[in-house]
Amino acid sequence: MLTSNYLLLLLLIPFVSALLIPVLGTRVVNAVSMAIAGLYFLVVLMGWNSWNLSFSADWYEPLGLKYSLYLDSYSYLLILLSSFLTILCLLYSWKVVEAKQKAYHSLFHLLQATVVACLLSEDLVFFYVFWEAMLIPMYFIIGVWGGPRRLYATMKFFLFTFSGSILMLIGLICLYVFFYQQTGVWTASFEVLREHFQSHPLPFYIEQLIFMSFVVSFAIKVPLFPFHTWLPDAHVEAPTAGSVILAGVLLKMGTYGLMRFAIPMFPAAAASFATPLSVLSVVGIILGAVVAWRQSDIKKLIAYSSVSHLGFVTLGIFALTETSWNGAFLQMINHGITTGALFLLIGFIYDQKHSRDIERFGGLAKQLPRFSLIFIIMSLSSVGLPGTNGFIGEFMILLGSFQSEVVSKLWVVLASTGVILSAIYTLHLVQKLCFGKPAEDNSFMKDIGWKEYLLYTPLVVLVFVIGLYPKWIIAPIHETTSAIFNLMPNGMR
Repeated sequence: MLTSNYLLLLLLIPFVSALLIPVLGTRVVNAVSMAIAGLYFLVVLMGWNSWNLSFSADWYEPLGLKYSLYLDSYSYLLILLSSFLTILCLLYSWKVVEAKQKAYHSLFHLLQATVVACLLSEDLVFFYVFWEAMLIPMYFIIGVWGGPRRLYATMKFFLFTFSGSILMLIGLICLYVFFYQQTGVWTASFEVLREHFQSHPLPFYIEQLIFMSFVVSFAIKVPLFPFHTWLPDAHVEAPTAGSVILAGVLLKMGTYGLMRFAIPMFPAAAASFATPLSVLSVVGIILGAVVAWRQSDIKKLIAYSSVSHLGFVTLGIFALTETSWNGAFLQMINHGITTGALFLLIGFIYDQKHSRDIERFGGLAKQLPRFSLIFIIMSLSSVGLPGTNGFIGEFMILLGSFQSEVVSKLWVVLASTGVILSAIYTLHLVQKLCFGKPAEDNSFMKDIGWKEYLLYTPLVVLVFVIGLYPKWIIAPIHETTSAIFNLMPNGMR
């Protein structure tokens, strides 16, 4: 039986790792970094079915600030996904990254540490500090090891996300001060604030303003249309492993923030904005798919596909039903698995040909049959083919959204067209890359070997394990979803 000290272990291991790696010898840094990442993944696995743990210690008592941590199935599954993808990223980078290896590995562990701190935070100030801290390692990962336009991409990424964070800070200060004015006590505890403002509500227009200050910050991170323009540049310029973590984990922090903090804090305000936010989600689904279809850069195509796929997630969230929330969270995990795999696969051929132009490939099914098979499997998962993980998540989102009392069925029908558009641009990519006529000689390219099998096999297995037997992961998701909805007024279901 795990105790609350387990939360400290989850928090401290990646922070200590980030400090330890710079003092290692260059020859052993890859092996030690991988070993620590593997050990951390095993530590995370120990926590399966042991969530609902909490820990609290004073941070600055005069202002009511605490190191307040809480682990539920939402945060646990995202920590598990983060630790899993970090192993794959470090394994991929073993031979690819040769410059500044110690800094590179240290930043990856620091990024994981800040993500875990955000996911465990119950105190909103503690959450905000590490929400901002996440920017730092990702900024340097893209800015130092990225592509030719990396400085432009990092500045755009930083300015977008930092601007949103300022709005969140304003909303947080409002909550903090209003609570003090009503009670004479300082606190930033999410649960204390939520319970208080549900029993002593603020004027509704103030609730709406505070809610939207959080929503805009989280929407930029997702990113929700029209805040999505930073993402394609960041993905194109990021190193392969940076794109995997960005798509697989960091984008999910925005949707996690909506589900964990913004909507449970002010559910009535969420319901009042459900229609416009759902419309933005549908626009993102359709626009992201159409723009993805017209891309010639494979990475940019996958980046716009993320805008479309995460539009389904936000639609499920703003539909405000338990079924749509279960599907939305499952699709967050699915997107991390599938899109992470696609970025790793594109990185594999880019490292050989140093091009991401679709027109420069073709006929890879003959030259690289093993690569093509895995690429097709992951593409079909992205499309949502029955039997794969993508189908389960999208089906639950659309089903739950049809049951919604706050979102029109018209918008759900329009969102469904995104499934068709997804099939069009994804199968177009598969045809061009694997079966099209080669634009030039690809005979020098090598197929995947044992190292790549270590990368892709776990991801392929997860695609089918979730797709064919999703109960094992839906059950813990439903546990937290039900707990959140049971605390909402009028039993919003």
